[in-house]
Amino acid sequence: MASSSAPISVFDEHRFRIEFNQELFESYARRRKVIPEVGFDLNEDEYPQIMEQVMLRGWRRLAAPHTSVNKLLVQEFYANAAISDEEAAEQDDLPYKSFVRGCQGGFLSKQY
Repeated sequence: MASSSAPISVFDEHRFRIEFNQELFESYARRRKVIPEVGFDLNEDEYPQIMEQVMLRGWRRLAAPHTSVNKLLVQEFYANAAISDEEAAEQDDLPYKSFVRGCQGGFLSKQY
């Protein structure tokens, strides 16, 4: 009689920080829908005050974000942003970092 257990995944250190993050990706993040950012589309003659602020503040890219995304990279990003209970217990300041395809980035946030 054949075994019905799921295949064991090999840890992919290029895609995930630690095994916890890979397990989270496979059990949860992979199944989540990715919704791209939605910009706002104003004609040049509509709401000139808003358009002026967008230009003055350098928000042109923010106001018109990319609408095509790589779903797998977004899911990996969120899976890698999570920290395990063990990691949280070991740290006073939780690092808000993520890891995407071998590159780590983020910032440190103080707890209040």
